[in-house]
Amino acid sequence: MIVRGGGTFVGRGAELTAMLAAYEDERVSTVLLSGEAGIGKSRLLHEFATRIGPEPLVLPGRCVEFGNDGIPFAPFVAPLRALVREAEGTEPATTVSAWLSGSGPVEQIGLLGAVLTLLEGTAETRPLVLVLEDLHWADGSSLQLLSFLVANLAHPGVFLAGSHRPPTGALRQLVAELARVPAVRRIEPAPLSRHEVGRQLAGLLGREPEPALAARVAERSHGNPLFVQALAESPQDSPAELLDLLYAGLPDLDDDARQVLAVASVAGTVAEHALVEAVADLPEARLDEALRRLVDENVLSATGAAYAFRHGLIRQAVYERLLPVRRARLHQRLAGLEREPARVAAHAEAAGDLPRALDAAWRAAAQAGRAGAEPERLHLLRQVLDLWDRVPGAATAVGADRLAVLDQAVAAAHATGSVALGLEWSAQAIAAAPDAARYYRQARLKNLNRAGGRDDLLAALALDPPRELRAAILVDLASIQVFAGDMASAEAHAREAIGLATARPLLASAHAYLALATAADPDAAGGHFAQARALADAPTLTTVATWEAAARIAVGGYAAAIEAIRAGIGAAHETYEYARHGPILVVKWVQALTALGRWQEALDLVDEALGEPYLPPLSHAALLISRGEIELARTDEAAASASAAAARDLVGDEPWARPYRIRLGTLEARLAPDRSAEIYAATAAAADLAAHPHEAWALLAEARPADRPDLPVVGPVDAAYRAMAEARWEDAAEAWRALGQPYELSRCLFQTPPPLVRRPPTPPAMGLTAREHDVLRLVAEGKTNRQIAAALFISANTAGVHVSRILTKLGAATRTEAARRYLDAGPA
Repeated sequence: MIVRGGGTFVGRGAELTAMLAAYEDERVSTVLLSGEAGIGKSRLLHEFATRIGPEPLVLPGRCVEFGNDGIPFAPFVAPLRALVREAEGTEPATTVSAWLSGSGPVEQIGLLGAVLTLLEGTAETRPLVLVLEDLHWADGSSLQLLSFLVANLAHPGVFLAGSHRPPTGALRQLVAELARVPAVRRIEPAPLSRHEVGRQLAGLLGREPEPALAARVAERSHGNPLFVQALAESPQDSPAELLDLLYAGLPDLDDDARQVLAVASVAGTVAEHALVEAVADLPEARLDEALRRLVDENVLSATGAAYAFRHGLIRQAVYERLLPVRRARLHQRLAGLEREPARVAAHAEAAGDLPRALDAAWRAAAQAGRAGAEPERLHLLRQVLDLWDRVPGAATAVGADRLAVLDQAVAAAHATGSVALGLEWSAQAIAAAPDAARYYRQARLKNLNRAGGRDDLLAALALDPPRELRAAILVDLASIQVFAGDMASAEAHAREAIGLATARPLLASAHAYLALATAADPDAAGGHFAQARALADAPTLTTVATWEAAARIAVGGYAAAIEAIRAGIGAAHETYEYARHGPILVVKWVQALTALGRWQEALDLVDEALGEPYLPPLSHAALLISRGEIELARTDEAAASASAAAARDLVGDEPWARPYRIRLGTLEARLAPDRSAEIYAATAAAADLAAHPHEAWALLAEARPADRPDLPVVGPVDAAYRAMAEARWEDAAEAWRALGQPYELSRCLFQTPPPLVRRPPTPPAMGLTAREHDVLRLVAEGKTNRQIAAALFISANTAGVHVSRILTKLGAATRTEAARRYLDAGPA
């Protein structure tokens, strides 16, 4: 008799070892198993969960194939319910519970932060492993949450393990991003070898397979364990389609079991018991017997009050064998019983009941909007629009006209970054009824891709928008003009926006003051930035800090820039946005420290940042440029050249990368003075120097071209570089002395970079670096990695890396032991 369910676990020793090693490595928070259907991902996850021992709390979550796109955070729901019970009464548990019960609206970043805190809080008492299967069916919000957790997890006791088929769409983009994250390991199970196929067949058959059978099965299965199992029962040479093989491999079932299996296949990969019971039309005893048979034969597995197919392909094989009329009838019955409107919509559309599908999709979209689940809202609104022309009286049915649906869909597309789809709908809406709000939304969509929405914003203004909308349009227009170097227009539009702000402060006003601070006289910038901070909420504070740091650095206000950067990093931690905003703030911090001659501090920050998850290529390039500048100042030309070459591969050609391309050209001109004219010409051709005068003046100081462009001089830094460009060395030296920039001062005094003597650093106590000493002090105070990160203005990931290095250097097994040694050693 064939043993159904996979039999002996074979051929996965290397993959299992890699998973266990990743689990033991505190630097790793996530493992992703990637492979084709049937390759053995689920079995590998089961073996992993079995072999890590009884101490960790293992919580499984599974994405389902049917109707899942409309239900936010679907694979996380069951694990979160379990965690809420464990942490009942705590603030994060209360927030997550409110979302799970739908008892009130939950702001998305608050929900994500609560989930993170709930996971890390649970891990304080017991290691936690979250298993997420079939991520290729994950809803958009689940992918956002997974990305958020990978970027922000700071507790080594939380481990994520997921599986997916070869990724497409949004998952493909996410997996590509995660592949760069040091805390993530990707494992791709290889096909079984011919010998391993033989071992699996032996386990399935209960005897050694004949060599010819093993060879045929190995050849036809291509080493796929699920196919091996199907072929073990159908070893004939004639080819067969995979789904036919899987269906043929099902055990002999009576009519009751086949009826239950049909209902389960229509319900989806996971079917709730209540739905199966209601639709199967079987007496309780016969239903129980049928389910018992299917579970015993390992066709279904019981998961709480639901049943899951052992493999999605088996569900598909059963589903596709049903006659279309029977499928439609079962979908129609399930549509009448489902509680989730998103699944009602999916079942109703599959049943051909389009009016019910339209109504349910519209209700589900509203529900997703209240939950802040924009990817699901987008999917459901798209379903509504697809059904619209096929349902007579659609506007009456949903209580809204098509134009209102388009407006909502455009807003959801903007919220999810779905630019192409949003622009398609936006064009339809504007063609039907052009107005200022629609042009404004179209401009914001275009700006997501940095494609520029200037013409749309001007079109919106021409339509005489109401006061608040006009203010918002002017703010966006001013911001675009700042980046285009049109400071006069930017200042005028920002001032008009501020004048239009109502008594109730608008968030748009914070951005207006930002544009004004950047475009107006530098002497007035401080007051404008203060106004922006006063009007900003916590997420906007990081934007304020970024703009202020850039503006302060441009005019030599390095100490004020560093103060703004620290505030911005604090706000980024508070809002769990460090992965998004932290890198550019660190770039500005490094630039300020480099200008002040605090080179070792700058290099320490660069080294920490280069190990960060999600470090964007442009931030990476900017940090390499700063490192190259310091290396050249220290006369290490080989290292500086290597940094410049690495930056060149990362900086990109996009418009927003041009300031860094100019800075890179300046570094290259300093490295090769004999080629400075050539480098200047190439840089000027690739970047608009007039739009970026602060960076351009530094390049002109190096290349000193005969035909110098007419650039504005804004602030003392530009004036100092202009003096260098004009070879007025004494004037330049005085300017750099006033700014407190020692290296530029020395260059002007000597006209060539002098060799600088580097003092050997004083070795910190206990063999730790200065930064590690700071981290250990906070460990001794009982701080978590997240608290350490906030105190030292670093990321939680970097804090965790420092703690791991400290434990290794001290030979300490735990944080407590390391803290005890610190306290015993006394002050350094």
